[in-house]
Amino acid sequence: MSKESKRQISSKRSGASSTSSSKVRRVMARWQQVIIWVLAIAFIAGIALWALAVNYNPASSAKVKRTLEETIGYLTVDGTATKNENYWVFPEEIEQAYGDLLAQYGSPSLDPAIEEPYLKTLIAVDQLSSKVTLYYAEVEKIKPDSKKVNEAVKAEIDAINKDATKSQQIKALYGSISNYEKEFKNQKETELTIQAVKDKLGVVTEDEIKKYYDENKDDLTTNYTKAETQYVTFETKEEMDNFVALAMEKGISQAATESSVILSDYTVTPGTFPEEIEKEIFNATSTIISFPYNDTYFVFDIKSVQKVDTYDNFKNSSAYTEVVSTLQNQKFSENIKKWKEENKVSFEFRDPVYASWYTALSTEDKDLLNVYKKFYEQIFNENDEVRIDVAVEQQAAFLVIADRIAASTDTTFDPVRQDVKMFEKKVVESVYQQTKGSSQEILRRMKDYYPERNDISFQYYSKLYDAIKPYLSIGGAYYVMNELFEVYQGFSDLAESTSTDLQMRSDSYYKLYEMNKLLGDPQTAGYYLDKLQEIKPDYSINFDTAQKELEDMLAQQQYQMYTGDETETYQDSENTETNSTEDTN
Repeated sequence: MSKESKRQISSKRSGASSTSSSKVRRVMARWQQVIIWVLAIAFIAGIALWALAVNYNPASSAKVKRTLEETIGYLTVDGTATKNENYWVFPEEIEQAYGDLLAQYGSPSLDPAIEEPYLKTLIAVDQLSSKVTLYYAEVEKIKPDSKKVNEAVKAEIDAINKDATKSQQIKALYGSISNYEKEFKNQKETELTIQAVKDKLGVVTEDEIKKYYDENKDDLTTNYTKAETQYVTFETKEEMDNFVALAMEKGISQAATESSVILSDYTVTPGTFPEEIEKEIFNATSTIISFPYNDTYFVFDIKSVQKVDTYDNFKNSSAYTEVVSTLQNQKFSENIKKWKEENKVSFEFRDPVYASWYTALSTEDKDLLNVYKKFYEQIFNENDEVRIDVAVEQQAAFLVIADRIAASTDTTFDPVRQDVKMFEKKVVESVYQQTKGSSQEILRRMKDYYPERNDISFQYYSKLYDAIKPYLSIGGAYYVMNELFEVYQGFSDLAESTSTDLQMRSDSYYKLYEMNKLLGDPQTAGYYLDKLQEIKPDYSINFDTAQKELEDMLAQQQYQMYTGDETETYQDSENTETNSTEDTN
């Protein structure tokens, strides 16, 4: 195994937790990369159920008549908005779904100009798409299975009645268990109605599945072949052989205990090892195999192997379920789209921000030029300046169009590329002024436009540092290595530049000191602490306390190296906390 492969195994073994913000951002495809709307829809599918209904409010039991002007979007039939409120989407529904989604990931702070409107648009589209599905059910007279509804409701209420704490919470929120039961039943009916429509329109035959397998066999084999294993490494062949003998006699767990080694979980996939070794793993006749590779001796315990090299193996693998689900969703999408076109059913956004983002993301390449012209007319005045009455989020949607045109190889865009670039810069500057540096993506673009402006660079690196700092605090620098290098170099350049404002240089040195402390490097942290004290001895930090903290940290590390004790006991002191420039901006 290469050093890189070893590092990959080590990183998986560590199981270091990622921060909540990164979880959301991994779920969300970066907006700049979204070209095909269906890819975005795939993300939101997981939140469809709880996004269908607004929280129950006892005070609203007497339903108030709403108006179309209150909506953010609505269903249309033959180009006309439906009069039934059940097919409208209101702002509070989006906010509720948005809040629920973020709560699942620890309520991260998302980019207000870019990520927030992007995510809310995905939620809105999902809700409106669900309305279309429910309208189809109404027209085609599709009803949920009442038996399944009643069974689900009974199971839910029985569980609540058995849990005193939950029962009290429900009563506090809904007024009574009965009120909650009604709301739950409505939601379950909605859920099962949508599922019934999908079951009808998403039927996939075995022949279609087989055809897909035959056409995609190589990719499926690469993506789904895997072996669930535990492994341990040794430095010598003798150690490996002794361990294998003990494992064959007493079992690998007992052997690990007696040998004082730790078994680590690892999923072996194609490309981890050379082909001959992978053949041995994936075709193992024994649960325990061993082999030398790159001066390291490996012992693997093969827990299970999944292969999809034949259709029968494919049917017995997790790949089958995933592929069938994908094909069903594709079939459903095709059929519901066809029905919508035949019956002139669609949806529209009344809110200009949602409308802009949806248009920017969903427009086909061939229509980009027309959309660009419409965006220009909406955002710019007669003097080619950004209109101050256009929402920041709507302005930001223009950047999606600009990026798509810039990335396109279509020569028909050539006459407008320079204009688009110029207008993009104006939009970025406008959003920057209005968001006051709160948008990391806008800061990045501003830094690229104005590399000579140290104030913008400092804001950008500070914003990026805030995003990766939680990783450093838990020993997860590996996960943000690229960003760490960028931030480190950025602050270094600012700190060492004599043309940079003194306060900004000082704050940069402080961040470099703090960064190295979090990375467990007290010596380098001390170097930057000395530089900070040299240029600004009155900086808002107790230098003596900070220096003593680093000395203690170094002494502890030396003790651990001497004793072999790798237990981490060092805790950061609050005495060195300071309010740097960006904290007060």
